[in-house]
Amino acid sequence: MKYRFKEEIKVRFADLDAYGHVNNATFFTYLETARTNTFLSTFNNLMEKGILLIVVKAECSYLKPITLKDRVFVEFGITSKGKTSFVIEYEINNGKSVTFATASTTMVCLDKNSGKPVKVPGGLEEYLFD
Repeated sequence: MKYRFKEEIKVRFADLDAYGHVNNATFFTYLETARTNTFLSTFNNLMEKGILLIVVKAECSYLKPITLKDRVFVEFGITSKGKTSFVIEYEINNGKSVTFATASTTMVCLDKNSGKPVKVPGGLEEYLFD
C-alpha cells in the first residue's frame, strides 16, 4: 500500500450534482471524513489540551468522475512535516485500478487560546509519522 491509512467512503445520492457524478466540493468532504474517522481520538485528546489541527491549504486534482455505483476509498498518509505543520497526501480510488483524484491538505497545530501555531506534539508525531 502506498499510504498508511485507508478509509472506505459511502457515496450518497445527495453527493451527486446535476451531471450524475459526485460534486467537486464533496471530494473535500470525503477527505475530511477519512481524516476525521482515522484521527478522531487523537483530535479529541489534542482538543482537551487546547491544541487544534487546522487545514490551512487544500488542493485536489480531479482525474475521473465518481458515480453513485462506484466503490470509493480514500488512502492517505503524512508526506512531510515542519515544526508546526504537516502535509497529508490523499488518493481517492475504487480500491483497485481507478484513481478518481489526488489531493493534499496542509495542517497546522494551533493553540486554541492564543490562536498561534505551536510545535507538533510529540505523541501526535509518533502516531502520524513512521
